[in-house]
Amino acid sequence: MRGIATKTLKIKRENGEEFMLLDTPTDYLCGPWFTFHCQDKFYVFKNYDKENPYKFVNVKSGKRVNRFTVEYQKTLNNRNDDIAEETDYPEIKARFFMDVYYSTNDLNCVFFYSIQNNCTLTFKNVHLFNLFDFDIGGLEHYSTNFAFFDPKYNAIVQHDGRVHVGFCSLENFPAVHYSAGHPYEIKIDVTSSSLNDTILKGPDDFFSGLEWDLGSIDPGQQVILPVVLAAGESKEEFYDFLRDGITKARKIFPSIPRVINAPERQKILKTVKMIEKMNPAQKDNDENEC
Repeated sequence: MRGIATKTLKIKRENGEEFMLLDTPTDYLCGPWFTFHCQDKFYVFKNYDKENPYKFVNVKSGKRVNRFTVEYQKTLNNRNDDIAEETDYPEIKARFFMDVYYSTNDLNCVFFYSIQNNCTLTFKNVHLFNLFDFDIGGLEHYSTNFAFFDPKYNAIVQHDGRVHVGFCSLENFPAVHYSAGHPYEIKIDVTSSSLNDTILKGPDDFFSGLEWDLGSIDPGQQVILPVVLAAGESKEEFYDFLRDGITKARKIFPSIPRVINAPERQKILKTVKMIEKMNPAQKDNDENEC
């Protein structure tokens, strides 16, 4: 039975053989990031960040769907800000939801990234980034990849000349920037706030990234972005599974607001082993780029 395993990311072939596409430790700075301006300051949420740690709220794993909820919080008037100490500003507080729909039969999966503004200030110029450090064929082949941007699907695609893997969103969520470059050169901050629309010439060690402009999020509001990831053992097969994933995303998308607003997604769970393990990791491990 073929399919994509999402704990790492590998193709499971019918004969039982596994072909690695991605194996990213939890303390690597890949996956979803988002940035925004609030009170004229620039903020970055990373999926792993020692400086501004977030906490896991809850997690639920299933045979076809995984759901994660995390909370990001930053005090505006701490010593890292330029705001006068005597000024009392509320905290920046956001909740981030990730719902992953995958299959044991198809080489695709669908992510829904949701950002909810849980403070009293508006998040302006919100940009969401999706970053993957694919190593097609495994770590021993990390520097043998090529990449390209497909303007038809607004997709970033990485390949080794045969096996392809890549991702995009739906037609009404076009990427505003893309990049495929060296993982250790990823930099998203106030001085470099977007991807650079550059594809390095291969073969090389690549990360692949897309960036979307989500506008503003007012207090109490949320935005949802679907991301379709697909793979194939040929270019043609990759596009077949990409189109199939886009169809799946369109079908599931209308149900996501109800899913993320369900009461159980708002509860902070303290007894889940994964949460107990991953919360301390935000403080104990050294940061690594992809």
